[in-house]
Amino acid sequence: MKEFFLLLCSLIIFHFCNSPQSISQENPQVKENKKKPTKVFYPAGEKEKILNEKGEEVQITDLDPEPFQLPSNDPLEYFRVVITGESYQLRQIRGTDLIRRKPDLGGDQFIVEEVAKYDLIDKVDDGLILTKLNPKTGKLENVNFYKRMPRIHNLAKIMQNDSTRWVLEHKPDQEPIVTKYYVTYYIILKNKKSREEIKEILQKEVKR
Repeated sequence: MKEFFLLLCSLIIFHFCNSPQSISQENPQVKENKKKPTKVFYPAGEKEKILNEKGEEVQITDLDPEPFQLPSNDPLEYFRVVITGESYQLRQIRGTDLIRRKPDLGGDQFIVEEVAKYDLIDKVDDGLILTKLNPKTGKLENVNFYKRMPRIHNLAKIMQNDSTRWVLEHKPDQEPIVTKYYVTYYIILKNKKSREEIKEILQKEVKR
């Protein structure tokens, strides 16, 4: 309980001491009702197929979240994930013929619900996770942050828990070719409560 109270305080400090960041991440299905995509992006090259969180082959367009559109210069970056308190979006940007993430929509929704608990400020936090797999079985062995770690500790936990739950499917009938990869995470928090509501939450935590 004390940890949650301290987190609330730190979120409020972020809210009042840092200028808000933003990433355009409106749901593509909603935006398609307004306009059609005008540009297609190939972060890892035009020859690479792109998969979404459902395992479907898709294109990355100017209607997708901005982090999905950026070029990838690191051959170990296989996945990008954008999470809000409302949606979980994933793109595998390379290596789909060698390895794939098994869809887990129930797990995705659980992560969304975890992020929604921190929708008290307008904040974008990101991290880069390096995942290592067993070279014989292809199963997950190690998940750690690499180079970039979120500023909010609890969001780092969510990113690690998310990567840990993944089940990877490898090219059949042979030992795994991909034994390590990066996942680039972006968590987008939105302030959905008034200052009075946040104060009320803090007062309740103090009384406990």
